[in-house]
This record gives sequence, C-alpha cells and structure tokens, in this order.
Amino acid sequence: MRLRQWAFERTAIRQGNTVRLKRSGWRERRLRETDSRQVRVLDFKRAMSHLDPLHQQILVLTYGDGIRHRDAARILGMSERNIYYLLPAARRRLTDILDRLDLL
Repeated sequence: MRLRQWAFERTAIRQGNTVRLKRSGWRERRLRETDSRQVRVLDFKRAMSHLDPLHQQILVLTYGDGIRHRDAARILGMSERNIYYLLPAARRRLTDILDRLDLL
C-alpha cells in the first residue's frame, strides 16, 4: 500500500468518512492481506514439520519463545556452545525446506 493511500484511509477512518473507503476496496484488501498472512503461517508450520525434532525445538525456544541461548541449552540438556552450533544449521535447513517448497 502506498504511503499517500494509507494516510488518506487513516484520516478517513478517523473522521468517520468510510463511504470512499468502501468504493476503494479497503475492506476487501484488508481481508486478502489477512488471508495471505494465515496461508504463510500454515506454510511455515508445514515447513517446520519437515525439520528434525531437535532443530524444531531449538528454533521454537530461541525465536518463538524468545528464550536466551543459555536457558535453551539448560532446557534441552546440552551445552550453550552446542546451541550456538545447531542454531545456524537449523536456520539453514529451514531455509532449504522453504526454498524447496517454493515458499521463499
């Protein structure tokens, strides 16, 4: 969406003038964006299911839950150095899977 169009729509919503927005397809565009986001989430989950369980756990703990590497290592019962070693490998494998499924 262009900046000018976004500013116009935002101003129109604030002023309660939504007649023009209905004609411009604002609601339909918003619904399409939401649908495409949900499809991307489903595709990402499908790609994650192709990873081995250890890589899944490492990615979910560090990126999904936002846990520090030290705490993730303690949860998984391995050294922090091992997490630092496995995390880039998990990201590479996930990228390869996404690329192979034509999701990138």
